[in-house]
Parts: sequence; C-alpha cells; structure tokens
Amino acid sequence: MTDVLEVQRHEPAGFELPIPSGWELVRDQEGCALIAVEPPRAEPHLRASIVVTLELLEDDDDWEERSLITLRESLNRLRVIDDEPVEIGGAPARRVLSHYVHRVYGGVNLEQWLVRRDGRGYVVSCSTAALEYDDLWDLMTAVGEGLRLS
Repeated sequence: MTDVLEVQRHEPAGFELPIPSGWELVRDQEGCALIAVEPPRAEPHLRASIVVTLELLEDDDDWEERSLITLRESLNRLRVIDDEPVEIGGAPARRVLSHYVHRVYGGVNLEQWLVRRDGRGYVVSCSTAALEYDDLWDLMTAVGEGLRLS
C-alpha cells in the first residue's frame, strides 16, 4: 500500500485533502463529497477507505453530538475508544476513534475528524480493518489532519 499522498481539491465543497496515490476516487456520491478506497488485494478483506461528508449547519446546531449519536444508531456495537479536541489547519476540530463490528469483515476501526467552518460541518472518516489499524495509523492521520478548508 502506498503512503505517497496527492492533494485532491473539491472546489464546490471548499476543501482539499491529501489522498493516497493509486486509491480509487469518487466525487459527489450521494451524501458524500469524496470517497477514496484502497486498491483491491488478492485475498478478501475490508478495503481501507476515506469518506468526506459535508453538512449545512445552523448557528446553534449541536452537530458534532448529533453526528456521534447517528453513528451509534447505525453501526453494530459501536464503541468510542478516544475522543479529543484537536486543531486542523488552524481551526478547532474534534477527533473521534471508534470501533464497530461489520457483519462480514469483523472489527473495523473508524477514525473521524469533525470541523465546523462558515456554516458547514465537515467530517473526514477513515475506516480500516481493526487488525490493520496500527499499520495504517500514520497514513490515515496524515489524511485527516491534512484537511484544508478554503
């Protein structure tokens, strides 16, 4: 798997994000501004992925908490492992690491970076097989912390 990153710009959504070179890339899929998936391997496995979602927010919107509640309701046996305030591109953000059970692939780690800016909520979600998380941590952290908003 490559750890060479190429910056992908999404002008309409107002962001850029470093994505691993050679990953499959889809823009503006229903509900997602950008999806990147690692190339397939010979053996069946959960392909690591990066998904960027964007939501228009109200000024008093408790969007971060609402996003986490939605995760708990939609993912099987979700457990939050770590939840901390961080800074991304000079903006206050939140990083949440969680684990859930996929019905086919078993344990999945989901690391998310949530950033609010100019009435929009951006979420960068990086998913990996739980047993591959340590191997992909540096790469996924570089992606999540590499988000830049215009």
